[in-house]
Amino acid sequence: MSITVGVDLGGTHMQIGVLDDSRSVIGRSSGKTHAERGSDAVLDEVATHIRAAMHEAGVSKVRAIGLAAPGAVDHEQGIVIDAPNLDWEDLPAAHLLEERLGAPVLLDNDVNAAVYAEQRLGAGRGHDNLLGIWIGTGIGGGLILNGSVYHGQRQTAGEIGHVIIDPHNPLRRRELEHQCSRTAIARDIADAINEGQASSLKAFADKGGPIPSAEIAKALADGDELTRRVVHEACGKIGSVVGSIVTLLSLGRVVVGGGLVEDAGLSIVAPIEQAVRAACWPESLRNIEVVPTKLGANAGLIGAALLAAERADDGGA
Repeated sequence: MSITVGVDLGGTHMQIGVLDDSRSVIGRSSGKTHAERGSDAVLDEVATHIRAAMHEAGVSKVRAIGLAAPGAVDHEQGIVIDAPNLDWEDLPAAHLLEERLGAPVLLDNDVNAAVYAEQRLGAGRGHDNLLGIWIGTGIGGGLILNGSVYHGQRQTAGEIGHVIIDPHNPLRRRELEHQCSRTAIARDIADAINEGQASSLKAFADKGGPIPSAEIAKALADGDELTRRVVHEACGKIGSVVGSIVTLLSLGRVVVGGGLVEDAGLSIVAPIEQAVRAACWPESLRNIEVVPTKLGANAGLIGAALLAAERADDGGA
């Protein structure tokens, strides 16, 4: 049996899964990242959770481990170039995790991994040219071109959240994720409430902390007008950028994921699709399908394991 492990490492949480030959998750573990403790402590925690997931799966040896990390990565060298949410720069994360576990570790970007999983097993199945956009703390993207993850000349392709949409805005308000991530949506809702606009989310805004995705989704479902307006404005901007990329690359499908989509579903996806279709050219591209993630929170860990298995087969491990 060929067993692989997938690690979906985020700035606040990590999820680990053990996959068998049938690509089924047979063991799991998860926990807080605690990035403030530093990279050594985080990687120690990753190793601990991998061992726990292997124990649950009843296995003592794995063929390869896939590590999906946020930010810019060099997947060939196994280096995290810049991961602001982890405060990592030029960290040889794959090598350091290999030292802890004695198994080959293959690194990639977290959204690349998630989109790869969707293309192989989920909402992008059957589409060899695919864009994925994940909306959460930030906005991440991944491209599948001709059936493979597209990394680009410098290995950092797909970073759609850093596309500049308002170059004359102040710093930290210029990029797509500055205006349209779940963090930005929650900020804009709270700012409007603090200015006196009515919303069912007032109690959360008054607490001063971030408004959770689940609460934004509930407000949308309940017809909260302020939440609907802020979300639709953000979705329109996302859709315009995505539509431009669809025009540029003549893509066949877009998959939308991340915590906000997992909680709110079509309330997020439908307005994005409408904006994507309006922005596409030529007319023949305007029937493009924009669909929600099928694998949900499992996409990243499954994709990391699949990529590790594929690269091990190619002799990359």
